[in-house]
Amino acid sequence: MRTEPSVPGGPMSTPESTYSLLVRNASLGWLASAFVARLPYSMLTLTLVLFGQELTGSFAFAGLLVAAFSLGGALGAPVVGLLADRFGRRRALLAMTAAAAVSIATLASLAWVAVPVFVQAVVSGLVGATNGQVGAMARAGWSAAFAGEPDGRRKIEVAMSYETVADEVSFVAGPILGATLAAAVSPVFAVGVAWVLLVVAQTFFAFRLPAVRTLAGGITRGRVPARMVAWLVLSSVVGAVFGTTQTGIAALFQDTPDEVWTGLVYGAMGVGSAVSGLFAHRLLRRWSLPVRVMGAGALMVVFGLGLAATGVPLLLAVACFSLGLCVAPLLIAASTGTERLADPGNTLVLTLLSTAVMVGVGSGASAAGWVIEAWGAQAALAMPAVLGVAAALTGVLASASRADAHGVRPTLTTAA
Repeated sequence: MRTEPSVPGGPMSTPESTYSLLVRNASLGWLASAFVARLPYSMLTLTLVLFGQELTGSFAFAGLLVAAFSLGGALGAPVVGLLADRFGRRRALLAMTAAAAVSIATLASLAWVAVPVFVQAVVSGLVGATNGQVGAMARAGWSAAFAGEPDGRRKIEVAMSYETVADEVSFVAGPILGATLAAAVSPVFAVGVAWVLLVVAQTFFAFRLPAVRTLAGGITRGRVPARMVAWLVLSSVVGAVFGTTQTGIAALFQDTPDEVWTGLVYGAMGVGSAVSGLFAHRLLRRWSLPVRVMGAGALMVVFGLGLAATGVPLLLAVACFSLGLCVAPLLIAASTGTERLADPGNTLVLTLLSTAVMVGVGSGASAAGWVIEAWGAQAALAMPAVLGVAAALTGVLASASRADAHGVRPTLTTAA
């Protein structure tokens, strides 16, 4: 019978570099709930478009709901991080689960209750703001669990690699699930399913979180190291790659027979990122984080030019998959580097990375829109190549600022 804890924080004494250490240190139930708890919010991004269009018949209105949702998420993420560091991840996540359940239920009620557009946008923003930031919570949990352990640096990198894979798979599976339910039944039904998944999976995940590990004074310090600016910039660059690519592909296929392939072509990027994330912690371990960023950025330039060179759906999917292979090493470097600089279990800094990605997505989509209006969709598809240069330069910045060096880390204690 298993005697060690079934949550991150169990004893580990031998160096390991595979995902088996995560299963042994946590449990399959914990890992599964952390993944399923990501699905509701990944479902809502596309479901909101369909929901908003059904409400008013306007895609412009649907875009307003999504914009409010994204803005709410960007503003709310650091607040969630601060609450987690002040009161503990379990309490913060349970509180955000309750708030999200109310906000999503209110959103669904808009299908029957007529309110002004402004109110609908506010409700959508509140849904985004009450995102419990499960990915950041999980990453902070691994940081606290492996702090001070033998080969802890490697274990944390493996954990960050796994969490990136979980994020990418949810980003692909969530919209597919939401769109399928919306088409088969209705958009409001898809919102209802997201509500059920959120309440069940997020609550289960919250109660499976370990006893809160704290610093002196009874809380985890939400200290934001100045050197993490390189990782914030890198996260926003990756977000901009997402935003420019999805906007460019959507515009390229709009009102053409290939329009049906838009989601699948863009989804290939998530698949590529998940694949590279599975192996990044093994294949890239000999290189420092800044070197990995510079290399991935350089490859992104090449694959980005390939994306701009074709309009054939199959070739675009291959180019998106190739771009995705570069994305995971960048995201893993950002989360691993940030974790090294911060106090163990610091949730705030990890939620700031989420905010940076969301800001990048919005900025990239907006910039791509202007480029499309001026020069066409094919020009917008060249933007990831330019962003590859920006990513490589961020790697130079990370190296110059020693953004991958460990900060001064206080000792953790375990609170009851």
